[in-house]
Amino acid sequence: MKYIITEQQEQKLKDTIVKYLDNHLVPKGGWMSRREYIKELNENSGELFLFFVEGDGDFQDANEDAHMWYSMCDNGNLSEPLRKGECPLVAIYSAKYDALEAFFGDIWKPIFKQWFKQNTGLPIKHVDVQGW
Repeated sequence: MKYIITEQQEQKLKDTIVKYLDNHLVPKGGWMSRREYIKELNENSGELFLFFVEGDGDFQDANEDAHMWYSMCDNGNLSEPLRKGECPLVAIYSAKYDALEAFFGDIWKPIFKQWFKQNTGLPIKHVDVQGW
């Protein structure tokens, strides 16, 4: 079923999603400068980890190491390249991804892409859930 909404309602929905993103997906300590993200991507062979909580980085406890993973197409840390057309990508910690899907369906993804680029300067073609 399709619904018709006014531009005002659409803007209110977008504002609600952005507010949710600001409250739940900002990395621990806030956003770094765009230059820092570029520098970190270069130093880490094309990937970034943006943690939501303090952790030890060993990925053994998903709750402790809740994060977003950003990967360029030419990520040197991967054994196989990412699928064509799906990179650069962001994979979001499953609990946060599932909450977004439950609250907003698929309509949050284009808004997330804009929000992420605005905060990091990094483009996204695909948003996915972390599968590890």
